[in-house]
Amino acid sequence: MPNSDSQTAGVSGDASTQTKGDRPAQAAWVSLLVWLVWLAYVGYVLLSDLPPGPSLLHTSPATLQEAIALSLNFGLVLPALFPAVAPVLHPGLEALFNLTVGWGLLLWGFAIDGRGQRLPILPFLLGTAFLTNVFYLPWLALRRPNPEPPTPPLSRLEQITESRAWPLVLGAIALASAVWAVAARPEFGDGPTRWASLVEILQGDRLAYSFLIDLLVFWLFQGWLVSDDMARRQWVNLAIGWIARLVPFVGLVVYMVRRPSFE
Repeated sequence: MPNSDSQTAGVSGDASTQTKGDRPAQAAWVSLLVWLVWLAYVGYVLLSDLPPGPSLLHTSPATLQEAIALSLNFGLVLPALFPAVAPVLHPGLEALFNLTVGWGLLLWGFAIDGRGQRLPILPFLLGTAFLTNVFYLPWLALRRPNPEPPTPPLSRLEQITESRAWPLVLGAIALASAVWAVAARPEFGDGPTRWASLVEILQGDRLAYSFLIDLLVFWLFQGWLVSDDMARRQWVNLAIGWIARLVPFVGLVVYMVRRPSFE
């Protein structure tokens, strides 16, 4: 049984006796709150004319091409190894995309939260990686509290996302992206020039602007699953718990590296 850095807390319930129908639903007001945030997010980012650029209802081929190009350059593998064939985009925009998608993938570290739920978590994880909070927030609204330790064995997906390599790799991608934003592609000029051109993109590009909203929503809700995750591990560490909730992205990386494993 995993131990805390500070103390050990008991967890009631036995995962071996839990079924999809046994687990009580979370408070109705909690689900309602998340659904309201989701409606505001979808309405504002995807459907309204308030943000810059055309809405989802008027998506242009150029936006789709931009999304494909950013996806090809995710992780900076293609532009680093095969720069001649990699799409050329603003390095700051590439960094924002990498951080947004990387944050969505980092949340896969809570894949075990899908144990015993009424709905499978995998479609929501895949959706979070591609469409971010369009899928992440609904999972938070539909899930049921899940503080019970998982019954072994772990699935292959759970083994991968429970490993410390998972947050470390995604953290490394985020760090490399920050360096890329300020140092790569010299044709985009010096720091002030890059910043000015990135701001100009954000003021006219709906896709780029949506990354900022996604990052904000991820920050607000990144700690939503931490309490149950700590309970599953019978682990209490107030400092790490608050770091995971309050420090954007890096706090979640620290949490997933420090948390006890189930082995």
